Amino acid sequence: MFNASRDILNLVLSISIAGLSVFICWSLFYLIASLRSVYKVLKEVEATLQKVGDLTRFIRDKVESGATVFNNLSEKANDLTQTIKDKLNNTGSYFMIISEVLKRIFDFMQEKKETRVVKKTTKK
Repeated sequence: MFNASRDILNLVLSISIAGLSVFICWSLFYLIASLRSVYKVLKEVEATLQKVGDLTRFIRDKVESGATVFNNLSEKANDLTQTIKDKLNNTGSYFMIISEVLKRIFDFMQEKKETRVVKKTTKK
């Protein structure tokens, strides 16, 4: 069967190359499986970051709209106090002040009612 030491060397080399090939195939299989898992995790992280971005945009929009409403209310309050000061300084009549305050309150309530109607129609 084995006539020379060269035959034994060739047999050992072929067995070694076959073992190395099996080891490389096995390593590649686990490397590809690991990379696939990393890819799935990265996709999930990307989706989560997208949701966080959407949430922050939503919160920012709500805060900006709330700030706008607060700004409008403060302007109306300033106008009302200025009107009261002007009426007190210019006239001695309290009837004018009360009527102006009631008019402003009525206008404010009417605007609130209109905004609610508009919001209800836009939600539908």
